[in-house]
Amino acid sequence: MSYVPTRFIHAANLRLDHQPQGVATISEAAQHLLEDCTLNSFANLVQCCLDQSVDFLLLTGNTFVESDHSIRARIALIDGFQKLATHNIPVLVIPGESDPLSAWDLQYHWPENVTFFSPGDHDRFDILRETETVATLQLFGSAPAKTYQTLKLKQRNQLFNKQNQRPLSIGCMTPASSTTAEESATFELDSFSLAVPDAFQNDDDSSEVAVDYLSLSKGTSHHTFEMQPGVAHHPGTAQGLNFGEYQKNGVTLAIVNSEAPLELRRIKVAPVRWLPLELELEPHTSTAQLRQQMKSALLSRKPGKHERLWMVCWKLSGSGSLLDALEDATQQAELTSALQQELKQQQLPQLEHTFQLEFTPIQQHRESGTELTDSYLRQVESFRTRFDAPLERLISRAGHLDPQWQQRLTSIAAELDEAQIFNTAIRNGQSWLNISTDEEHHS
Repeated sequence: MSYVPTRFIHAANLRLDHQPQGVATISEAAQHLLEDCTLNSFANLVQCCLDQSVDFLLLTGNTFVESDHSIRARIALIDGFQKLATHNIPVLVIPGESDPLSAWDLQYHWPENVTFFSPGDHDRFDILRETETVATLQLFGSAPAKTYQTLKLKQRNQLFNKQNQRPLSIGCMTPASSTTAEESATFELDSFSLAVPDAFQNDDDSSEVAVDYLSLSKGTSHHTFEMQPGVAHHPGTAQGLNFGEYQKNGVTLAIVNSEAPLELRRIKVAPVRWLPLELELEPHTSTAQLRQQMKSALLSRKPGKHERLWMVCWKLSGSGSLLDALEDATQQAELTSALQQELKQQQLPQLEHTFQLEFTPIQQHRESGTELTDSYLRQVESFRTRFDAPLERLISRAGHLDPQWQQRLTSIAAELDEAQIFNTAIRNGQSWLNISTDEEHHS
């Protein structure tokens, strides 16, 4: 199969001017970078479109968050779209859950290169480069199945140009189609299988041709699935907004050559990187050794072209006096200050550090231990791992409490850090119960 050569960028979940969540106290400079991170990532995206000489930009949902009522987001969109218009680059906007079509204010005079799609649209749309159709786009999920315009091979032949090349066919699943049982993109990440609507699939008629590129609408995670034929893809999010969105952030550059298969490249445009790093401490680990481990972990990561800030979360597990000391915020600050001094000559973005500590029983690191200690730690570990919300379960099983006290304790428990409670329980148990066998027998 020979295709009309084209290239486009596919982006989703830009969430312009939506603010990051779960951020602790940070420096003023870092705060400014965080506040502007989504706006700067969009500016980088627009520049990337120009640098890559793309034929069009495809935005598939959640470009902004309607409930934010952000003027800055609107200004950024207008400015970016106008820059693309000066280079004759069309922008195709498919609204999402957080930016429904009604939120785009279609009464406003948007640049002429911008095309908005309604969830009710199901006609095939030709994407032009000058006068040549380089790709076609059709929405799926909102219209009845009988209206989907899947083309027979003989019908697609009519789209071929003089060089006997046909344009890439793009199908876009709307958010509505991702929330129904019958017409949903169902992800089973362990097996990398994909269930798509019947409208996309070949039937018993061998002349049926599925779409070449299926744009998915599912969360903020990056996904790519091979279909037969074609590919289903979701670019994820251009800029993560918390430590849960740290993997594979970016936009997708799709390249279609005349004979070669569709090529997808992930391009990083985010100025802020969320970086959770896990280290395990032995009881004898010193501060200098930990600092060296942290330094090595950071230097093993290569900064992206646009990255200006790394939000680092140190997930430290183990036991020992050093880990105990790091529960103190002052000790954490002294550790990161010394680390910053050692990294002063390195070409790294600005760093902001947070800590998550997980204490493991000392018995895992030493041969000796008492039966009382072992029994206690087994009970704590069992209670911690068997239930998703141990504190809530503990309260719910306190049948002697009246409803008012149940409600008060439930409210208090919601504000507590369960990990810190278990860490304290483990350390106190090891300290209080680690007595000799003779003492156990005579106590």
